Amino acid sequence: MVLFVRERCFKLHRLMFTILGLWPYQNSCIWRLQAVFFFSVYSSFLIFQLTTFLTSTCNIDCIFKKFSYICITIAYITNYYSFYFNSETVKQSLEHIQLDWKMLETSETIKIFEEYLFEAYILALSAYITLIVGSFVLISFESTSVILDAFIPINESRPRKLEVDFELFVDQEEYFFLYLIQEMLGVGIGMCSVIATGTFLATIGKHCCATYKIASYLIQNTVTIHTLQLPAPQRMQIMHRSICLSVHIHRRTMQFCKRILISFHFWYFPLLIIGVLSLSCVLFRLYNAIMQFNDFYEILISCLLLYCYLIYMFVGNFIAHSYSEHSGRVLEAMYDTLWYVAPLPIQKLFLIMQKSIQNHKLVMGGLFVLSIEGFSTLITSAVSYFTVMHAMNDHDTEGRLVKKI
Repeated sequence: MVLFVRERCFKLHRLMFTILGLWPYQNSCIWRLQAVFFFSVYSSFLIFQLTTFLTSTCNIDCIFKKFSYICITIAYITNYYSFYFNSETVKQSLEHIQLDWKMLETSETIKIFEEYLFEAYILALSAYITLIVGSFVLISFESTSVILDAFIPINESRPRKLEVDFELFVDQEEYFFLYLIQEMLGVGIGMCSVIATGTFLATIGKHCCATYKIASYLIQNTVTIHTLQLPAPQRMQIMHRSICLSVHIHRRTMQFCKRILISFHFWYFPLLIIGVLSLSCVLFRLYNAIMQFNDFYEILISCLLLYCYLIYMFVGNFIAHSYSEHSGRVLEAMYDTLWYVAPLPIQKLFLIMQKSIQNHKLVMGGLFVLSIEGFSTLITSAVSYFTVMHAMNDHDTEGRLVKKI
């Protein structure tokens, strides 16, 4: 079963990374062509959003709406190129995981890997299915006017408007499909890259949780009634080997996560800030839409964006929190053993481990701790920025009323 889940999970990540040009083992020529294509899509998607400020005048509501999508686009670009420029780190991560699978191939460790890999595989598969369904729904909503004109025509064509504002310097009504293709390419590729990279990091997190659990299992079975009944030399050898292997696995996993964190913190710490700002803009949009209650579509889009933000932030912080808890369970497993009846040298090793092993917390940028508490901090920060935006909007509204009077 674990081989089946392992192969499926590995193939799923390889397929998506190959499509996105992020697979570190693919042909260099194709990799460069993909890099040029995705760079042109991302850059055009961002530039044509910025050009709308040159051709139109906006109030604060309009500015915050555009700013929310600009932040999302910057997040897409940052997330994609964090993996693109860290292809060697991705390669080392894959090799590290495969080496762990080969090194720990006993019946009990296979069951542990099976449990955690299955969770990662289901998470990735669910995310991709949601992406496919969401893409069809988005295309249907954006093409509503075209579909209605085809099946229920009226004397004049219905207005054609996209959710994301672009300025391609051509008439949007006449070249609607050009605008639609631009939006679908940018949003589709961006969401696909976010899900592919996010689920890959989730798989790494689940793998690390599994290795920590294996280390805890080895410690918990170091001193048992069975091992205490063995002859003294054999007993000491088995206990010593079990402790050394568990410490090696714990240290190896911790160093592995530190390397990944160092490689990605330069990219993901600004991404957290951008995400909080964009989330506050979405909250502002949702508040205005609910207060005015004249645009159900605006309320729906704002709720969907808010839901996506909360799910992505919560899942990331939850997996990091789970990782931190698993890293400290080695000590809990040590207390659950019969350490007090173990030979004196083994007790000394346990004492050294108690002083040296600690919970490993994932800290982004040296400031933000990824955890459930960190998730609440992100939400609190977003709400704080929202209150500032709301105050600015009220001040702008009062200023316009004074000018009219």
